[in-house]
Amino acid sequence: MVWALPHVKRIYPLVDPSSLEAVEIALTLGPDPFSLPKWILDRVRPLLGDEGLRNLLRRKTWVRINTLKKGLQEILDELKGKGYSFVPDRDFNYLVEWIFPQISSIPEFRQGLLIPQDKASVMVVNVLDPKPEETILEIGGAPGTKTSLIQQLTHNKSYVISVDISARRVEAQRRLLAKWGVSNVELVIADATELKVTHADKVLVDAPCSNSGTMNVDPSIPLRLTKAELLKLVRIQKMILKRAVSLGVPVVYSTCSLFPEEGEKQVEEFSRYLVKITDDPLHMGYRKSKVWMRVMRTYPHLDYSEGFFISKIEPSPS
Repeated sequence: MVWALPHVKRIYPLVDPSSLEAVEIALTLGPDPFSLPKWILDRVRPLLGDEGLRNLLRRKTWVRINTLKKGLQEILDELKGKGYSFVPDRDFNYLVEWIFPQISSIPEFRQGLLIPQDKASVMVVNVLDPKPEETILEIGGAPGTKTSLIQQLTHNKSYVISVDISARRVEAQRRLLAKWGVSNVELVIADATELKVTHADKVLVDAPCSNSGTMNVDPSIPLRLTKAELLKLVRIQKMILKRAVSLGVPVVYSTCSLFPEEGEKQVEEFSRYLVKITDDPLHMGYRKSKVWMRVMRTYPHLDYSEGFFISKIEPSPS
């Protein structure tokens, strides 16, 4: 157990390594370079392998160019002219890997020209493929990063009903959307398991989840997560997904989770409606699932992004 104490300090920097709490945490850690709590390690090690675990904290800072405020090339030229360091992404022309300076310190961030958004999050909206004039129901929409990308891609010409259970998060979303120049969005504070919406052209379910795919952003997540909390989240996800699919329109279901319980296992019930969304075997789902070829995953050790599960369900209209 003593060998694990240095890992406690590295993974949980706010915990005093000499404290009883640190000792208790160390007792749960497995003999792995990343030293996840054993119950988490037992779940993800067979799925990610040793390389995936060793590089679970790998990440880049991804920033989206907000073309609702100015033209793409105009913003890029402005950033280059100021000597900022960034690398354009090869998949999305409005996304860059940000290197220098600190993004929150520059006026373009404060003006809403630049929006921090992980590449995995961008991929979710790309799979949704929003179009002008569509009504899009977004479940779990706050604080609005995906909302704003939907409207950026449709030039504010789709209509988004964005639902979140947290009034505080929705208020933050309201302020951010105004800053980013986003319009045609209705913000709703509601429990998505009891949602009364009866029509949409597409649904984006950004389900409440363990956030286990974001440990490269917040390594303290394993400290807060328990088995009981995971099971509770899985039950909520199932209710939300069933409600979304009942509308009979295309549904993109995503979670920022490494656990199959929050991904592949949730959508297996709708396997006959799943649409294949990637041809890249490195980004398909976990192979132990019967739907692995028709879903998508991003991985910190491969993509320098957060670990997301993404799927698209196209049910037959009832």
